[in-house]
Amino acid sequence: MLDNRRKQQFISIQDLKDDGYSNYKVRKLVESGTLAKVNKRYYENLEYIGEPNDYYAPIAYSEKSIICLLSAAIYYGLSSERLFQIDVALPRRTRMPEAPEWPAIKYYLFSEPRYELGKKTVNENGNIYQIYDMEKTVCDVLFYRNKLGFEAAVEVIRNYMQHKERNLNRLMTYADKLREKTVVRQFVEVLV
Repeated sequence: MLDNRRKQQFISIQDLKDDGYSNYKVRKLVESGTLAKVNKRYYENLEYIGEPNDYYAPIAYSEKSIICLLSAAIYYGLSSERLFQIDVALPRRTRMPEAPEWPAIKYYLFSEPRYELGKKTVNENGNIYQIYDMEKTVCDVLFYRNKLGFEAAVEVIRNYMQHKERNLNRLMTYADKLREKTVVRQFVEVLV
C-alpha cells in the first residue's frame, strides 16, 4: 500500500499527507496493520522492508534528536562498545520526550553551543536522522568521560587518532569553542 515508503521505517504524518493520504486513509492503514501510531506526528511502517536500524527511531520521539556520544562513536567505528541504548542529544530547554520501550533511548540535554556544533544529516533510503560529526563526537565523549567511563573515552580518542579521515584542525577548533581545549590537547599529545 505504501509502495514509495516501503524502505522508510518511521513516517511523519506530514510525509503521508504530502503523498495524498487523508486522515481517514491513514486511520485505515493503522487498522489494517500497515502502520502503527507512535505519537501525533509519526507512524512506524510495519511493512518496512529494509534492515532495522535503531538510529531511525529517535526522530519519531523528538525532531530535535541528534545521535551523540557512544552511539555516534560506534557509527564512525571509534568504539567497540555494544550498543544497548541510543545516546541522543536535545537542546537544554527542551521538554523530555517519552522514551519508547524499544529501542532504549538515553537523552542528554546539551547547552546551545554544544547542541548546535558539528551536527550533520544522514539520509539512508528516506530514513533521515541527525548525528554529530566525528570530531564533535570525540569532544563530547572526552567531556562526558566520567559518566561514560574513562576506558571508553580512551578507546574513542585512540581509534580517532588512527582513523584515516581524522581532521585534527577541526578537532582543536571544536575543543576551543567548547572550552575543553586543554583536555583534548592532553589526550592527543599522549597518543601522538
